[in-house]
Amino acid sequence: MRFLHAADFHLNITLKSASFKDTAAHERRIRELQGSLERIVHEAEEKKADALLLAGDIFDDPYMPLADMEELFEKLSRAETKVFFLVGNHDTFLQNKAYARFLEKPNIHTFSKERIKHTFAACTIYGINTRDFSEGHLQKIVRDVDASRTNILMLHGDVKNRKDEHYLLDWKKLRDFPFDYIALGHIHKHEFLTPSIAYSGNPEPLDFSETGERGYIEGEIRRKDFSAKFLPFQKRLFHVHPVSITAKDSPEEIAERIRSAFFAETRRNDFFRIELQGERAGMDPLDKDTLLSLLEDDFHYVELKDKTRPALDFEELKKSYKDTIIAHLVEMAEEKEDMDEESLRLALGALFQTEEV
Repeated sequence: MRFLHAADFHLNITLKSASFKDTAAHERRIRELQGSLERIVHEAEEKKADALLLAGDIFDDPYMPLADMEELFEKLSRAETKVFFLVGNHDTFLQNKAYARFLEKPNIHTFSKERIKHTFAACTIYGINTRDFSEGHLQKIVRDVDASRTNILMLHGDVKNRKDEHYLLDWKKLRDFPFDYIALGHIHKHEFLTPSIAYSGNPEPLDFSETGERGYIEGEIRRKDFSAKFLPFQKRLFHVHPVSITAKDSPEEIAERIRSAFFAETRRNDFFRIELQGERAGMDPLDKDTLLSLLEDDFHYVELKDKTRPALDFEELKKSYKDTIIAHLVEMAEEKEDMDEESLRLALGALFQTEEV
């Protein structure tokens, strides 16, 4: 059998970690995220997958308009591949009776404490929703496994970090269970814990904490021969990139340095957070508005983080702040053979924030 494994779409999420230029830009990204589920279904159909494993957190919260939710489940119902739908910690609302009609649509195979598996051909797919998980329940499933069949387990939660509110169990225990593949959801970065135990990650990144490729896992099981691979799927990537500047650089020179760090196609497609490092002229922060105005036509989305520090011009400081504690501090520092420039910067920074300066 061939399967696609995806998770953590978080449809209807509010994007808080990117300061979009306007409401329209935010809405465009929301629509892109919502379109990712339909794209995955299309991908499964194109690859003639026998099963699409959706391993939880398909939704972010219950506040999506019911008409939109109805449309999404209709698309899943009409998919030309069997859909196996696990309920993660963000979409537990789907287990309430008010949403039962969505999960009961044809071709959407769901799980509960009573309904632990679905079988087709020579394959059995087991699943435990986040809210229903316990090691005892998992052991019950393990006892049910027929090793002569192809067996897949779907789980949603953390199997590495015990401090996670949705920690399930140590992933090393999963290695001993008689499953040909274990499809995990919850962690947004894809990872193969073993060749046959994997987090698919999310198919689209949500913010600047989620750099790197995003996508799904494609797997195939033939007479117990198994193979699986991660496939990038995202429309856009998030990049966090440092750019060094000097106190002599003009805004135009800084903007050009930023532009030249990336291919034009990448700039016009992805999200960028540029961390400006090095030294700037004067004690005032960089004029980010001017820089952004020079860059906005060259980027789909760009934001700037000022991590520069002021260049120290001792002569200028003594002249500008003559007969003040600042001039006195600079003079004392110059007299030391082993001057600690970083400590001087910190001291000056504190002084510039006081009312006396």
